[in-house]
Amino acid sequence: MSTKLEYDEYLPVGIIQTTVNSLLAWPRNTSFPQMSSPQDAHVWQEICKAMRAFKDGDDAPKLVVLPELTLPRTRLNDFEKLVASLNVIAFVGVDYRLDRTAKRVWNEGMVFIPNRFWEGKRSRGCTRVAFGKTHAAPAESAALEGLSPPWSYRGDDKVYIFDAEHLGRIGVSICYDFMDLERAVLYRGRVHHLFVLAYNKDLGMFRSLADSLSRTVYCNVVVCNTGFYGGSVAVAPYHAAYKRTLYSHDGNGLFTTQVINLPVRGVEQALNGINKPVKSKERAEKIFKDPPPGLIKHVDYTLTKKVLK
Repeated sequence: MSTKLEYDEYLPVGIIQTTVNSLLAWPRNTSFPQMSSPQDAHVWQEICKAMRAFKDGDDAPKLVVLPELTLPRTRLNDFEKLVASLNVIAFVGVDYRLDRTAKRVWNEGMVFIPNRFWEGKRSRGCTRVAFGKTHAAPAESAALEGLSPPWSYRGDDKVYIFDAEHLGRIGVSICYDFMDLERAVLYRGRVHHLFVLAYNKDLGMFRSLADSLSRTVYCNVVVCNTGFYGGSVAVAPYHAAYKRTLYSHDGNGLFTTQVINLPVRGVEQALNGINKPVKSKERAEKIFKDPPPGLIKHVDYTLTKKVLK
């Protein structure tokens, strides 16, 4: 990847907050953790509604994000068609992948990249890239072990960076991994955006963490959480406090969609020590926060693992 790449000023991102009910989707009296048919149909209807809204809206996203454990595995092919038709890159949490023989599960996300996305033309299909959750939350492990027979969790020990060229570099975390400080250190100064796919009851904690990591990792942070418990948030490392929260949605049981603009070029310039102030009537004020100590010119382009092409 060339350091002379001209980044877009903004990346338009569509946030889809679905409302999967975990108690109905993965009931404790089942013998395997696969999303129930009623919740499968419910969440698929929400996903279709959201994608239609983006297609019919005035502000079309170039990338969409959906929460953890949202997309049923029965709908992978249908979702690919929706993504290809809208011609957007999609980061989505997928229902558990099961090893029924070993009674073992993986919690995964998946990236869908339309085959002709970079040409700006409508695609018939997508390339899929799977990425996993490293650490199961204690409640998640307990729920899996409480099934009859009990199931175990298998984590993904890799950390992923997705290179979307002029749209920026993207890091990903699935819910509990967002609290992994070693992952944050690996992403520090190396990504423009961090997407968190979550099914989390405590948005307040994630909101505080998003605000903190946007300054220390120095990137835009989008927490796309389930609407069942309520709340998603997006923050950017702007200098002015009122600009930093790009999006915030609260309230349980709420399905919603929103398109936001994540700064790309400005974040890259600030990472490389270019953070020119904007003059106002009162004083000259920087557009972005200064990167934390030791971060300027820390970017290592050789660490990118996946190119979204």
